[in-house]
Amino acid sequence: MRLTKAFEQGVCVMAMLTTQLPDIPVSSASFYHRLGSSPTYTQKIIRRLVVAGLVTSVSGLRGGFCLSRSSRKITCLDVVEAIEGKVVTFPDSQLLDHAFANSNGLSNLVVANDIVHHVFSSADALWRSSLSKTSIAEIIHESLQGSQMTFVDWNEI
Repeated sequence: MRLTKAFEQGVCVMAMLTTQLPDIPVSSASFYHRLGSSPTYTQKIIRRLVVAGLVTSVSGLRGGFCLSRSSRKITCLDVVEAIEGKVVTFPDSQLLDHAFANSNGLSNLVVANDIVHHVFSSADALWRSSLSKTSIAEIIHESLQGSQMTFVDWNEI
């Protein structure tokens, strides 16, 4: 499994919003200038975060985007699922059942699909559980290695 570049950019957006001065929304232009991506692509990523309820859109002359709740209450899993959707590592298209159906002496292999599905579902659950235990704020705090977090206005940098 591999997360996309969109996820990496979503993480950057969330980090910028976490370190933004309170009550000052970050403009779309600030995001795409910092990320080095097109305005259209950046808007798609931000839209996913808004739809997932992690980011709020603020309209008006000094509008932009801000976190919808404390970064302590937004987990890595929240961001993954906002950008990538619910990650399912085994597609379960029943191909194993189909491939081994009506095969002499190998008919017991038709249950292999259920077994493989269970193994990957269990792994997915462990992965989601691990990601749900770490907040965006914890990542920022750990990245600062004990230094005090400084808030900035990304619109002015």
